[in-house]
Amino acid sequence: MGNILIAKAIAAQASGLFSQGVVWAVLFGVLLVAVVAYAIARWILTREHKKMEEDVQKLRSEHRTELEETKQGVLSGVSRDLLTPITLIITPLQELAAEPLTDDVRVRVQMILRNAQLLLHQVNMLPAGGKGTVVPALVPSVDAVMTQVTTPVKPHTTSSLQTAQPKVDPKNEGDKPVGIDDSNVAKVNTQREDFSGEHAMNEDQRFTLLMVDDSPDMCRFVHDYFRGEYNVITANNGEVALTRLEENDNIDLVVSDVNMPKMDGLELCKHIKTDLRWSHIPVILLTGRRGDQVEVEGLRLGADDYITKPFNVEMLRLRVKKFIEKRENRQRQFREKMDVAPSEITITSMDEQFIQRAIKICEDHMSDTEFSVEVLGQELSLSRTYLYKKLINITGKGPAEFIRTIRMKRGKQYLDQTAMPIADIAAEIGYGNPKRFTENFKAEYGMSPSEYSKKVRAEKGLK
Repeated sequence: MGNILIAKAIAAQASGLFSQGVVWAVLFGVLLVAVVAYAIARWILTREHKKMEEDVQKLRSEHRTELEETKQGVLSGVSRDLLTPITLIITPLQELAAEPLTDDVRVRVQMILRNAQLLLHQVNMLPAGGKGTVVPALVPSVDAVMTQVTTPVKPHTTSSLQTAQPKVDPKNEGDKPVGIDDSNVAKVNTQREDFSGEHAMNEDQRFTLLMVDDSPDMCRFVHDYFRGEYNVITANNGEVALTRLEENDNIDLVVSDVNMPKMDGLELCKHIKTDLRWSHIPVILLTGRRGDQVEVEGLRLGADDYITKPFNVEMLRLRVKKFIEKRENRQRQFREKMDVAPSEITITSMDEQFIQRAIKICEDHMSDTEFSVEVLGQELSLSRTYLYKKLINITGKGPAEFIRTIRMKRGKQYLDQTAMPIADIAAEIGYGNPKRFTENFKAEYGMSPSEYSKKVRAEKGLK
């Protein structure tokens, strides 16, 4: 009996110890879970805090970048906007300095020029856009400026630049040359409106320049400067310029500012260079600074030249003269070379393809006595007016004369390489009347086919 009681006591004590162990185990497990949960929560909070700090830093960096870009854009815009008025200050002053002045007036002009140059220097130190790089100013001294303008410029007198191809009515190529309008005198107002006006024809003007700028003062200045030499038509943005091109089929050159409302100069250049009616027209773009991204884009779109603002208007005159001379050289090549490559007399690939097609069409219809300007225009998908303008600009000859020249060159080849009778040659190149062939050949080469044939045989030692 005593042993049983002892066993029960021992069992009760063991049971108590076991229960106490379980409690401690549970408490330890709970504590471990709490510690792990706390560690995990702490890790999560630390990570989120770090991520939040990174996001804040990123937002601050983006904000700083945005502010910097905004600042650079504002400064670049201010710089571009100031270049036009600076041009209209410096260039007229340079012209004024070329006039006979009293010493007192000359000193004042020099003072104004000097300060205008200082202003230009400050503008050139502003960021030029893009990455916000600073462009060092390349500003001549006032003494250098005054030296450059000691020879007066007379923009309203007749010059050698007027040797460009005269305008001929495309509806009657045999008529005498007709002139270009000079009646678009500007009336500048505060609403920056365009002022091209009506177009009256004058016989002494032969080259038409389309000036595109949203500054009415700049348009008027260029118009007035070239008034005695060229016809100047104006437009205040690219959309208006396209309207001018639609209305005037005698525009020879486009000078356009890059930054304009509605349609800028780059978009205008793209329209001109991708339209067969106008792709032969040279385009000069006016830009803020050399090396700008817009210059690269403009060249990609087909711009023929750039002038950096502020510019001396005499520089524009020289560029115009250069384009006139290039056109005359291309036309001379077409007249003088027997087998002229289209690439030698064209500016753009579109024009090269156009001339290739025009020559091939004429050659395919070489013996066709019914082949006409209308047929040529239809196959080239151009109206008679645009066909005339394009051919006269590239080759110096209207459509009828172009066809005649291609035929005369083929006739000359026959005379050079064969002994065919003149009547047979005339028939081969589309002349039912040999007399007409003889007249045209003499007009083209200064001698009759028979005289030329004798000359060729003599040079070859033949009787």
